[in-house]
Amino acid sequence: MNKLNNHGQTLVMFAILIPVILMLMALVIDISYLSSKNSKLESTTKSIIKNLYDNKEASNINELVIELYKKNNIDTDDLEITIKDNNFIIKNEYEIDSIFAKIIGLKKYEVKVSLKGYYDGNKLKVIKE
Repeated sequence: MNKLNNHGQTLVMFAILIPVILMLMALVIDISYLSSKNSKLESTTKSIIKNLYDNKEASNINELVIELYKKNNIDTDDLEITIKDNNFIIKNEYEIDSIFAKIIGLKKYEVKVSLKGYYDGNKLKVIKE
């Protein structure tokens, strides 16, 4: 009985699977980076809304919000602040560069948030709008 040499088949499978595995790893890294930025934007916006209720008598609310975003290295070019009926609505969106998706032509990701803060009884609630 002849023994077959399967080393060539293994090499072919290895050569085919390595790019697929690398692309999956790059996708996981990009998605986790996007998720991290989105989480940071949302938590910063929640903190800003809570801070606004503590300083709602201030005359420079827009400047205060921009300053707090800048402290957290978050872009404020598309920032919208709405105050009506003791409700604060903050919408912000910006783009971040992709890390590995540039290879397939996706150069930027869009990160956005829209949160509304209001008092429900004695408790401040922040919800997605």
